[in-house]
Amino acid sequence: MGIGDIISKSVSYPFSDLTKFLMVGIGVILYDLDAILAEVFGHDSFIVLIALIIAILFSFVMAGYSVNLTKKGIDNSNEIPNFDYANNFIDGLKLFVVYLVYFIIPIIITLVLLFMFGAIGAGFKQIVGSLGIWVVFAVIIFILFGIFELVAQARFAISHSISDALNIGEVFADVKRIGILKIILFSIVVWILLFVYAALLGIVTVVPVIGTVLTDIILGAFIFIFFNYGIGLLYSDI
Repeated sequence: MGIGDIISKSVSYPFSDLTKFLMVGIGVILYDLDAILAEVFGHDSFIVLIALIIAILFSFVMAGYSVNLTKKGIDNSNEIPNFDYANNFIDGLKLFVVYLVYFIIPIIITLVLLFMFGAIGAGFKQIVGSLGIWVVFAVIIFILFGIFELVAQARFAISHSISDALNIGEVFADVKRIGILKIILFSIVVWILLFVYAALLGIVTVVPVIGTVLTDIILGAFIFIFFNYGIGLLYSDI
């Protein structure tokens, strides 16, 4: 499937069931609940603390639900899945472990590179001289592991196995089968959407709560479904 078809299907998919689309939007609101209520009560409010706990718990539910969306993409299904809160929460916890590993590994590698280039423990001039090279390597490594993370989510969506998602050798092989350029192009589209989302959130805060809620429930839900379903479509060609 070409990148154009993947993006086209991912764009139309969220609107295949408006009721479930709305439910996803409510889910996005719940894991953004602390930020929404902070607009009214302030960041130090006890209500915001309770909302933060709810947001953290529901972030795992939404992470698990993203796995279901990815599986629908892999199966080339046009059906938006139902929430299964208990199983979604468990899958979300597992996926968090996967994300954590794919986040820690590039940090470790970049720190090693920092030592290699002499930026740690060196003088100011040496740090400035080596920083440019180190930053280039660090960016490349984080992009690479970000790509691995997308494919790892697809592998997890199939088996629900952390070990399958963390099998970097197999993940790398899958990346080559999909095509790294295709994954990068899809990611660029996602980043553009996220930029628009962030810009809108910055604008709608002039209308406290209502503006943020409407942005979350419409654009936030769309990006969430688009992204996770698209991951599955990318993987479906393997």
